[in-house]
Amino acid sequence: MKFLPAEAYQSDCEAMYQAYRSKIKTLLPDARVEHVGASSIPQAVSKGDLDIFVGVDKQQLERSV
Repeated sequence: MKFLPAEAYQSDCEAMYQAYRSKIKTLLPDARVEHVGASSIPQAVSKGDLDIFVGVDKQQLERSV
């Protein structure tokens, strides 16, 4: 497994997160969307992947999926 320093991946991950967040909020305006994982922690070493949490109310889960 290869780990990357923050400067090699974090700005790209943040840009991708903002783009995905916008698309998710368009489809699920009431969803809670958060950037999580190592790429969300300043200066963290990581594999360079992007993790996004999308939370919806229990009653909206089936429709959201």
